[in-house]
Amino acid sequence: MNTDYRPYGGTHTLVDIDIIRVNHKKLRKLSNVKIAQYLRDYESGDDFPPITVDDCNGFYTINDGRHRYQAQLAAGFAKVAVIVR
Repeated sequence: MNTDYRPYGGTHTLVDIDIIRVNHKKLRKLSNVKIAQYLRDYESGDDFPPITVDDCNGFYTINDGRHRYQAQLAAGFAKVAVIVR
């Protein structure tokens, strides 16, 4: 399996997945069903829009795309496409 996210149209940056952080309060509100579906979609080769993040001096926090990020993490991606706000 390819562990890098395939580029999606638009302006984005590929970053290491381990420098992205998710607010722990928001982690509790994630849908495991949605993450599992996205994981299947990624593994079958589907593309998704980049996640939207804020630059926090050395790491990024997610604004939009928590489910996509969790699916990419579960799939073993080394890098993900992000749009930095």
